[in-house]
Amino acid sequence: MHYMVLLYDNEANATMPGDPEFEALMAGYTAFGELGGTAIVGGDALVPAEASRAIRVTGGQVSVTDGPYAESSEVLGGYYVLDVPTLDDAIELVRHIPATATGSSEIRPIAMLMPPSTDPVPAGAVRYVATIHGPTSEADVPGTAAWDERSAAHGRFASEAGSAVAGGAAIQPSSTASTVRVRDGELLVTDGPFAEGAEVVGGVYLLTAAPDAVVDIAARIPVPDGGGVDLRPILELGG
Repeated sequence: MHYMVLLYDNEANATMPGDPEFEALMAGYTAFGELGGTAIVGGDALVPAEASRAIRVTGGQVSVTDGPYAESSEVLGGYYVLDVPTLDDAIELVRHIPATATGSSEIRPIAMLMPPSTDPVPAGAVRYVATIHGPTSEADVPGTAAWDERSAAHGRFASEAGSAVAGGAAIQPSSTASTVRVRDGELLVTDGPFAEGAEVVGGVYLLTAAPDAVVDIAARIPVPDGGGVDLRPILELGG
Protein backbone atom coordinates (compact mmCIF):
# COMPACT_ATOMS: atom_id res chain seq x y z
CA MET A 1 0.00 0.00 0.00
CA HIS A 2 1.35 3.41 -0.95
CA TYR A 3 1.05 6.34 1.44
CA MET A 4 1.84 10.02 0.96
CA VAL A 5 3.44 11.67 3.99
CA LEU A 6 3.22 15.47 4.02
CA LEU A 7 5.70 17.11 6.40
CA TYR A 8 4.61 20.33 8.12
CA ASP A 9 6.74 22.43 10.44
CA ASN A 10 7.08 25.98 11.69
CA GLU A 11 9.09 28.09 9.28
CA ALA A 12 11.05 29.31 12.32
CA ASN A 13 12.52 25.80 12.54
CA ALA A 14 13.69 25.84 8.92
CA THR A 15 17.38 25.35 8.22
CA MET A 16 19.26 25.68 4.95
CA PRO A 17 22.62 24.40 3.72
CA GLY A 18 25.29 26.37 5.52
CA ASP A 19 23.28 26.81 8.73
CA PRO A 20 24.91 25.26 11.83
CA GLU A 21 21.79 23.18 12.52
CA PHE A 22 21.48 21.89 8.97
CA GLU A 23 24.06 19.13 9.29
CA ALA A 24 22.43 17.71 12.43
CA LEU A 25 19.01 17.79 10.77
CA MET A 26 20.33 16.00 7.70
CA ALA A 27 21.84 13.35 9.96
CA GLY A 28 18.36 12.76 11.35
CA TYR A 29 16.89 12.36 7.87
CA THR A 30 19.78 10.10 6.83
CA ALA A 31 19.02 7.90 9.83
CA PHE A 32 15.36 7.82 8.82
CA GLY A 33 16.35 6.85 5.28
CA GLU A 34 18.39 3.93 6.62
CA LEU A 35 15.52 2.86 8.87
CA GLY A 36 12.91 3.09 6.12
CA GLY A 37 15.06 1.42 3.46
CA THR A 38 13.10 0.15 0.49
CA ALA A 39 9.81 1.24 2.10
CA ILE A 40 10.73 4.81 1.05
CA VAL A 41 9.95 5.02 -2.68
CA GLY A 42 10.06 8.79 -3.07
CA GLY A 43 10.53 12.07 -1.28
CA ASP A 44 11.90 15.58 -1.50
CA ALA A 45 12.54 18.63 0.66
CA LEU A 46 11.18 21.99 -0.49
CA VAL A 47 12.74 25.44 -0.45
CA PRO A 48 11.21 27.97 2.01
CA ALA A 49 7.59 28.93 1.42
CA GLU A 50 8.53 32.49 0.48
CA ALA A 51 9.64 31.06 -2.88
CA SER A 52 6.14 29.67 -3.57
CA ARG A 53 3.86 30.76 -6.38
CA ALA A 54 0.14 30.50 -5.60
CA ILE A 55 -2.15 29.75 -8.54
CA ARG A 56 -5.84 30.25 -7.76
CA VAL A 57 -8.96 29.53 -9.81
CA THR A 58 -12.02 31.63 -9.06
CA GLY A 59 -15.04 31.69 -11.34
CA GLY A 60 -12.95 30.12 -14.08
CA GLN A 61 -10.36 32.90 -13.87
CA VAL A 62 -6.73 32.06 -13.02
CA SER A 63 -4.57 34.35 -10.90
CA VAL A 64 -0.94 33.95 -9.85
CA THR A 65 0.65 35.57 -6.80
CA ASP A 66 3.94 35.27 -4.95
CA GLY A 67 3.94 33.40 -1.67
CA PRO A 68 2.28 30.21 -0.42
CA TYR A 69 -1.28 29.24 -1.29
CA ALA A 70 -2.31 29.35 2.38
CA GLU A 71 -0.74 31.59 5.01
CA SER A 72 0.27 29.65 8.11
CA SER A 73 3.12 29.50 10.59
CA GLU A 74 3.38 25.75 9.90
CA VAL A 75 3.98 25.09 6.23
CA LEU A 76 4.69 22.12 4.01
CA GLY A 77 8.42 21.48 4.04
CA GLY A 78 8.66 18.20 2.17
CA TYR A 79 7.07 14.83 1.54
CA TYR A 80 7.72 11.11 1.41
CA VAL A 81 6.04 8.28 -0.48
CA LEU A 82 6.03 5.05 1.52
CA ASP A 83 5.24 1.51 0.40
CA VAL A 84 4.22 -0.46 3.49
CA PRO A 85 1.53 -3.09 4.20
CA THR A 86 -0.65 -1.11 6.62
CA LEU A 87 -1.33 2.31 8.11
CA ASP A 88 0.14 1.10 11.41
CA ASP A 89 3.39 0.31 9.59
CA ALA A 90 3.37 3.80 8.08
CA ILE A 91 2.80 5.41 11.48
CA GLU A 92 5.63 3.39 13.02
CA LEU A 93 8.01 4.71 10.36
CA VAL A 94 6.71 8.28 10.33
CA ARG A 95 7.24 8.66 14.07
CA HIS A 96 10.99 8.64 13.32
CA ILE A 97 10.92 11.52 10.79
CA PRO A 98 12.56 14.61 12.36
CA ALA A 99 9.64 16.86 11.33
CA THR A 100 7.25 14.67 13.34
CA ALA A 101 9.02 15.73 16.53
CA THR A 102 8.93 19.47 15.83
CA GLY A 103 5.88 19.80 13.59
CA SER A 104 3.31 17.38 12.14
CA SER A 105 3.35 14.60 9.57
CA GLU A 106 0.11 13.90 7.70
CA ILE A 107 -0.33 10.39 6.28
CA ARG A 108 -2.77 9.83 3.40
CA PRO A 109 -3.33 6.68 1.32
CA ILE A 110 -2.48 7.17 -2.35
CA ALA A 111 -5.23 6.41 -4.84
CA MET A 112 -3.09 6.67 -8.00
CA LEU A 113 0.69 6.91 -8.23
CA MET A 114 2.86 8.08 -11.12
CA PRO A 115 6.39 7.01 -10.09
CA PRO A 116 9.03 9.78 -10.17
CA SER A 117 11.01 10.04 -13.37
CA THR A 118 14.63 8.93 -13.23
CA ASP A 119 15.59 10.98 -16.29
CA PRO A 120 18.32 13.60 -15.83
CA VAL A 121 17.10 17.15 -15.31
CA PRO A 122 17.62 19.05 -18.60
CA ALA A 123 19.98 22.01 -18.63
CA GLY A 124 18.19 25.16 -17.51
CA ALA A 125 15.32 23.25 -15.92
CA VAL A 126 14.36 23.13 -12.23
CA ARG A 127 12.39 20.50 -10.33
CA TYR A 128 9.20 21.65 -8.61
CA VAL A 129 6.45 20.21 -6.43
CA ALA A 130 2.93 21.38 -7.29
CA THR A 131 0.37 20.60 -4.58
CA ILE A 132 -3.31 20.77 -5.49
CA HIS A 133 -5.56 22.51 -2.96
CA GLY A 134 -9.31 22.90 -2.70
CA PRO A 135 -12.50 22.09 -0.84
CA THR A 136 -13.41 18.42 -0.58
CA SER A 137 -16.00 17.09 -3.01
CA GLU A 138 -17.30 13.91 -4.63
CA ALA A 139 -14.45 14.17 -7.13
CA ASP A 140 -12.06 13.24 -4.30
CA VAL A 141 -13.68 9.80 -3.91
CA PRO A 142 -12.32 7.05 -6.20
CA GLY A 143 -14.97 5.19 -8.16
CA THR A 144 -17.44 8.07 -8.43
CA ALA A 145 -18.42 9.64 -11.74
CA ALA A 146 -16.92 12.94 -10.57
CA TRP A 147 -13.63 11.20 -9.79
CA ASP A 148 -13.57 9.59 -13.24
CA GLU A 149 -14.26 12.94 -14.91
CA ARG A 150 -11.47 14.70 -13.03
CA SER A 151 -9.08 11.79 -13.61
CA ALA A 152 -9.69 12.11 -17.34
CA ALA A 153 -8.89 15.82 -17.13
CA HIS A 154 -5.63 15.05 -15.34
CA GLY A 155 -4.80 12.47 -17.99
CA ARG A 156 -5.23 15.11 -20.68
CA PHE A 157 -3.08 17.56 -18.72
CA ALA A 158 -0.28 15.01 -18.28
CA SER A 159 -0.39 14.13 -21.96
CA GLU A 160 -0.22 17.79 -23.04
CA ALA A 161 2.53 18.65 -20.54
CA GLY A 162 4.66 15.72 -21.71
CA SER A 163 8.09 15.41 -20.14
CA ALA A 164 7.42 18.41 -17.87
CA VAL A 165 5.42 16.00 -15.67
CA ALA A 166 8.03 13.99 -13.79
CA GLY A 167 5.71 12.15 -11.39
CA GLY A 168 2.64 12.62 -9.26
CA ALA A 169 0.00 11.16 -7.01
CA ALA A 170 -3.72 11.43 -6.40
CA ILE A 171 -4.40 11.17 -2.68
CA GLN A 172 -7.40 9.59 -0.98
CA PRO A 173 -9.93 11.99 0.62
CA SER A 174 -8.96 13.99 3.69
CA SER A 175 -11.29 11.79 5.77
CA THR A 176 -8.66 9.04 5.42
CA ALA A 177 -5.84 11.17 6.82
CA SER A 178 -3.92 10.54 10.02
CA THR A 179 -1.77 13.28 11.54
CA VAL A 180 1.23 12.14 13.55
CA ARG A 181 3.22 14.07 16.15
CA VAL A 182 5.84 13.07 18.71
CA ARG A 183 6.14 15.24 21.81
CA ASP A 184 8.51 14.43 24.68
CA GLY A 185 8.84 10.91 23.29
CA GLU A 186 5.08 10.31 23.22
CA LEU A 187 3.42 9.28 19.96
CA LEU A 188 0.28 11.31 19.22
CA VAL A 189 -1.98 10.22 16.33
CA THR A 190 -5.17 12.06 15.40
CA ASP A 191 -7.69 11.35 12.67
CA GLY A 192 -8.01 13.94 9.92
CA PRO A 193 -5.65 16.14 7.89
CA PHE A 194 -3.17 18.64 9.28
CA ALA A 195 -5.13 21.54 7.76
CA GLU A 196 -8.83 21.96 7.02
CA GLY A 197 -10.81 23.70 4.28
CA ALA A 198 -9.14 25.11 1.19
CA GLU A 199 -5.71 24.17 2.54
CA VAL A 200 -6.38 20.44 2.12
CA VAL A 201 -4.01 18.83 -0.36
CA GLY A 202 -5.74 16.54 -2.85
CA GLY A 203 -2.86 15.64 -5.12
CA VAL A 204 0.76 16.29 -6.03
CA TYR A 205 2.66 16.70 -9.26
CA LEU A 206 6.42 16.73 -9.76
CA LEU A 207 7.25 19.15 -12.56
CA THR A 208 10.54 19.69 -14.37
CA ALA A 209 10.70 22.88 -16.41
CA ALA A 210 12.50 26.16 -16.92
CA PRO A 211 11.56 28.80 -14.32
CA ASP A 212 10.05 31.05 -16.97
CA ALA A 213 7.76 28.25 -18.22
CA VAL A 214 6.72 26.32 -15.12
CA VAL A 215 3.96 28.67 -13.93
CA ASP A 216 2.15 28.42 -17.26
CA ILE A 217 2.37 24.62 -17.04
CA ALA A 218 1.16 24.50 -13.42
CA ALA A 219 -1.72 26.84 -14.24
CA ARG A 220 -3.13 24.16 -16.56
CA ILE A 221 -3.39 21.57 -13.79
CA PRO A 222 -7.11 20.72 -13.35
CA VAL A 223 -8.33 22.08 -10.02
CA PRO A 224 -11.82 22.69 -8.62
CA ASP A 225 -13.21 26.20 -8.72
CA GLY A 226 -12.21 27.93 -5.52
CA GLY A 227 -9.04 25.87 -5.33
CA GLY A 228 -5.60 26.18 -6.74
CA VAL A 229 -2.00 25.06 -6.87
CA ASP A 230 0.98 25.84 -4.66
CA LEU A 231 4.19 25.67 -6.72
CA ARG A 232 7.50 25.26 -4.86
CA PRO A 233 11.02 24.47 -6.08
CA ILE A 234 12.58 21.32 -4.68
CA LEU A 235 15.59 21.79 -2.40
CA GLU A 236 18.32 19.91 -4.25
CA LEU A 237 20.60 18.20 -1.73
CA GLY A 238 22.79 16.13 -4.02
CA GLY A 239 25.19 18.86 -5.08
